[in-house]
Amino acid sequence: MKHVPRFYTAAELCDGGKVSLLPDQLRHATAVLRLSVGDMVRVFNSPWGEWICEIIDAQRGALKCISMLKKCFNETGPAVACTLINPKRFDFFLEKVTELGVSEIIPIVSQRSNYKNINLRKAEQKIIQACEQSQRLSIPTLREVMKLKDFLPKYSSNYRILVGDEKFSKLKLSDVIREKCVFLVGPEGGFTDEEYKLFSIYKDLHKFTIGSTILRSETAAISFVSVWRDKFS
Repeated sequence: MKHVPRFYTAAELCDGGKVSLLPDQLRHATAVLRLSVGDMVRVFNSPWGEWICEIIDAQRGALKCISMLKKCFNETGPAVACTLINPKRFDFFLEKVTELGVSEIIPIVSQRSNYKNINLRKAEQKIIQACEQSQRLSIPTLREVMKLKDFLPKYSSNYRILVGDEKFSKLKLSDVIREKCVFLVGPEGGFTDEEYKLFSIYKDLHKFTIGSTILRSETAAISFVSVWRDKFS
């Protein structure tokens, strides 16, 4: 069976409805995939599901919805807060946690963060591409960059915050994980003593051991989300 490319759209999807590819999507469809009028693509979003569409104008990227392939449904997942790391590794983190089904991604600046900001537009594109590849319907929410001291009070009232800690905790992730939680991933070198003191203020922040080896930030995030997915999805 011929591969049918898959693209995200924010537009309403309905029988006979018209939608358009975004400029980057159009370039990929025509210049890379060599699609033309009459070829089929799949488009999707969480409110309207996934549809098979026919290209009716290749120059403008115009599509016509032909039939629904998949109805919308509730895709649930944990939230992940990750301190900013090397941009290439952060892109890898975004791609993998999106594929694993996270619902929300919060970039964090901590005391040992070597980076203070990200290109949000580029990061959103990376997330959308991961959704297109992994057959997701919903796009995880990407938050603005937050300082750790602002993140903790904002999220502690609604989430159980979980922090991997190779130094002090004897609890395992399975001991503290809950369906509604946010994983807080530290920077290279870990959190500072001052930040650990800050953690102690919040009653629903729980530290757990990640084993005897030190994991990279992106590896820790993948490990955390995989455990959540195995238990709750």
